[in-house]
Amino acid sequence: MKKLLFAVAIGGVMTMAAMAQTPTPARPAAAAPQQAASAGSGGAEGKVAYLNTAQFRVGIFDLKARLDALNTEFEPKKKEIQSLEEEVNNLKNKVQAQGNTVSAQVRNQWVEEATEKEKLLKRRAEDYEALGQRRLNEISQPIYEKITTFLAQYCQARGIVMVLEGGAAQQAGILIFANPATDVTEDFMKEYNKANPAAAAK
Repeated sequence: MKKLLFAVAIGGVMTMAAMAQTPTPARPAAAAPQQAASAGSGGAEGKVAYLNTAQFRVGIFDLKARLDALNTEFEPKKKEIQSLEEEVNNLKNKVQAQGNTVSAQVRNQWVEEATEKEKLLKRRAEDYEALGQRRLNEISQPIYEKITTFLAQYCQARGIVMVLEGGAAQQAGILIFANPATDVTEDFMKEYNKANPAAAAK
């Protein structure tokens, strides 16, 4: 039985802590081993193919729609964090710039206020990050399960027996060269969207 390997990576949704990092959903289980069928049309026809799953967040339409909705859902929380961060920075700058021009009591009051707001910012950021990660897993996991199942069918129809996830392979140092002809990313996304027209229409 020939093995089909699939590693999933995702990016694109901001965490609520730094508002610039991408939370990563739990990876779905690898597709079950499949007996390779005769090569079909489209995509790579060799035994090993290259797949850039980072493109899924924009190229897989049902995933993109869910990620866009999640970003919209968390926009108020993002603005709240940014506002708190701005307040903390303004207070710190105020202490530095005007601390020597006011009484020690006033200066200490500013410092205490900045400290309390900074603690609140940290708590809110951690809460929103945890919530964002949980929501991301909830919305993306079902899509990745569908992607994994479809990938097994896609590879079986084309005689592909192994798929290397480009980003993970490069980071691990196991991908030194890949012929462009082995990159099935665009073709896979096109075929997936074709097989899921309702999601594509959405």
